[in-house]
Amino acid sequence: MVRWLVFACALMLGASAYAADDAGARYQALVAAARQGGAPVDWQALRFAYADSPGFDVFGARSAGLRKAMFESFQKADFAGAAAQAEQLLEDSYVEIDAHIVCDLAYQRLGDAARARRHHDSVTGLLASIRTGDGRTPATAFTVITVREEYGVLHAFGIKPTHQSLIQDGGHAYDLLEGVDPAGQPQRYYFLIDRVMAAEAAALKNKPKP
Repeated sequence: MVRWLVFACALMLGASAYAADDAGARYQALVAAARQGGAPVDWQALRFAYADSPGFDVFGARSAGLRKAMFESFQKADFAGAAAQAEQLLEDSYVEIDAHIVCDLAYQRLGDAARARRHHDSVTGLLASIRTGDGRTPATAFTVITVREEYGVLHAFGIKPTHQSLIQDGGHAYDLLEGVDPAGQPQRYYFLIDRVMAAEAAALKNKPKP
């Protein structure tokens, strides 16, 4: 009996690993298609495949230093450096909205309109895939896979975030982000974070103990 339980567990672990590998391969295929251009990109499928892949960095810890350097380079008007750092971020995760935004703006300033347009289109596609509603109520919330996406949306909208709240409603979890738009008007958006909460819980569970 014990032998059968061990065998069953091994099968389950093997199936889980296979599913993760399959999602990883799907993610890489979708990225390759998005980079190549010339055909519509299913940005939601790409984002969800990344979230299911073995390389999914839900907390953003792996890229935190590079993201900080990217923003600092852009603020210093080092547009070549900012673009290079943003491209490096996209090599790790092609769904990072902030990295595409920085590439768009940096390449515009560097006079590379073609590259700027490609990243601008990527931002547009990613935002459209997140906007599963108008974001104004829990029932019409945006759907994200990371907290970084929430702030990426606000950056794309030109909103300076001021407050974040966790909301539980109807068996679902939401982040409510409040901020101020360029005209000084207060804005607030709801983000459905069920996927984020599940991914974070799984990551913490599988984290090696010190």
